[in-house]
Amino acid sequence: MGEQVIGQPIRDLVTVTGVRVTVTDGTWGLVRASSNKPELVVVVESPVSEARMHEMFKAVDAVLAYASEVGEYNQTI
Repeated sequence: MGEQVIGQPIRDLVTVTGVRVTVTDGTWGLVRASSNKPELVVVVESPVSEARMHEMFKAVDAVLAYASEVGEYNQTI
């Protein structure tokens, strides 16, 4: 792929029922449609640290903010 997120190469990108990006240290972010509400769900996790989790959330949040057609979503950190 060659692309990076939070300063790390993307290890895996899955686009089944949403988008989930995982970087080399295992930190990941997911954006998908809610199954029971008209909104997006954003989930981030990191096996490394809470700081890395926050970095991933900021990266996902920045992409969503850039896309003007994306409305509000239900998660914040």
